[in-house]
Amino acid sequence: MARSLRSARHLVLAVGAAVALAACGGGDDGATTDDPAVAGALAVTGTDGLKFEPTSLEAEAGEVTVSLTCGEAVAHNFVIEEIDDKVADCNAGGTDTGTVELEAGEYTFYCDLPGHRSAGMEGTLTVA
Repeated sequence: MARSLRSARHLVLAVGAAVALAACGGGDDGATTDDPAVAGALAVTGTDGLKFEPTSLEAEAGEVTVSLTCGEAVAHNFVIEEIDDKVADCNAGGTDTGTVELEAGEYTFYCDLPGHRSAGMEGTLTVA
C-alpha cells in the first residue's frame, strides 16, 4: 500500500511538472507573456513603489531588446514615447521581453498605466 501511495505521488508530481512546462511554451504571437529575461537585453525593473530601476539606459542603434521585470505586487509596461511603442508589458511578479528598432538619439520611456508616469515612472534611453 505504501508503495502504491508513493507511486501515485510521483505520478502527480510528474503530471504537475509536465503541465507547468507546457504552460511556459508556445509560439511568438506578439501577445504579452511572462517570458524569462533574454541575455543581452537592457534589464529594467518596475518596482512596487512606482519607479523604474534604473532610470537611465544606453543601447546601440538598431535592434534594442528590453527585459522588464515587475515587482511582486504591481503590473507595469515599458513604452517609448517618441515612437509610441509599448515594448514590454508584465503582470505583477512577472517578466516580459520585447524588441524595437531604434535610431541614434535620446528617448523617453515610461509606464502608461494610470497614475504610474505621474508618480515618476519614466526614464531616458540613450541610443548611440
